[in-house]
Amino acid sequence: MRELELRDGSAIIIARAIAVNNAGEQPIRDVIVNWVPVFAPTIKWVLLSYIESEVALRAIEGGRYDFLLLDGSLYAKITALIHELILTKGFLDLYYVPEVIRALESLYNVLDRARELGVNVVFVAKDSKLKIFKDYILFKALKEIILSDAPFINVSKELLDILNRGIDWYSIVWIRNYRGGKLIELARNYNGAHRDLIRVGIRTALSQSISDVMLLEELARMQGIRVGVTRKLLIGAMDAYLNHKSLTQLDNLLKFIKNRIEDSEGLRTVDDYGNLDINHELDRVRRVLMNFPRIVMTYVKFHESDTPFTVEIPYYDWPMFNQGVPWKLFYDKIDINEHINLLMSMYRDPIHYNKLLWLAHEYANFGEDQFLEYAMAAVNKLKIQTKRRFGLAFNVDLNPQLDDLQA
Repeated sequence: MRELELRDGSAIIIARAIAVNNAGEQPIRDVIVNWVPVFAPTIKWVLLSYIESEVALRAIEGGRYDFLLLDGSLYAKITALIHELILTKGFLDLYYVPEVIRALESLYNVLDRARELGVNVVFVAKDSKLKIFKDYILFKALKEIILSDAPFINVSKELLDILNRGIDWYSIVWIRNYRGGKLIELARNYNGAHRDLIRVGIRTALSQSISDVMLLEELARMQGIRVGVTRKLLIGAMDAYLNHKSLTQLDNLLKFIKNRIEDSEGLRTVDDYGNLDINHELDRVRRVLMNFPRIVMTYVKFHESDTPFTVEIPYYDWPMFNQGVPWKLFYDKIDINEHINLLMSMYRDPIHYNKLLWLAHEYANFGEDQFLEYAMAAVNKLKIQTKRRFGLAFNVDLNPQLDDLQA
């Protein structure tokens, strides 16, 4: 994915994706070259997410495959897209609410179509900074330790509330009210038999530098475990912001999203960037959120020198926003041995942890010549001047000719 900013504040976004296979079929590739009226970083990864999903969908519909491997975290993708619909980081991001909806819908369509075709979907992330597993096991342990002291101390409802939210919630940064206040107060004031262990556990849970991978590696080192697979964790809509604002209730969430769609419609109309049907856009989001599956998550380590990588699999029996079951729980009933064996068969070394995903990256990466080819074609068509630094960086004239501008 590359971008080319233009002098009038607009930009050209180029995103490319490719699907390779081990069945002797031709790779499937596609590219988006989009002009956007204002440049906002959000639009880059949104378009990339969309083109990845579209290529994946074409791949499974065009061949007979047992598995679809996708690079990255499914939980991170779905949560980031939902956040973009309710937590606009900047005014300019409002332009691209419809593009976020399209990316969200495209991701869901891949999972839904794969289910219909009997294709097993597996998301694999090598460089995971998630803290879902860490929060769950630490707060479950803290709760069990504190409740074991129950005959000797008074366990208040407020204390149980903190522990239960630690078990149920997840966010890159905890809601400040709990992270900065109540948890630290608990660590400071708890005087049960295991107070030192409680304090260490809370510090570990609060530290944003300690990810699932770091915690698991330390536990494995302490226990002498060299390779293996963690227990399967089934996760739903357990984001801290959504829970704190009661947005795990779909009706409430959709009200927030409708406001964003209306804001976007106003901006796009003023700048003549296409009209929106607000109800149609909202219906698209509703269909996705009502049916988006839960996620089975585990960590895998095939070689003792490896860093554990994340494996996520959609679990269709329970929707992500179904509140009838806990947001997070260990769920060992589902058998994923076939998935793990497949990943093991494609393992080569700590760098090439999956041969097909590595090959797809090699094919999909932009070379400078390819980027310039797309960029120059787009600039000549749009007749808009680029920022000067781009021409200097590539030692070429990326601006349309004066005669062309006059024409």
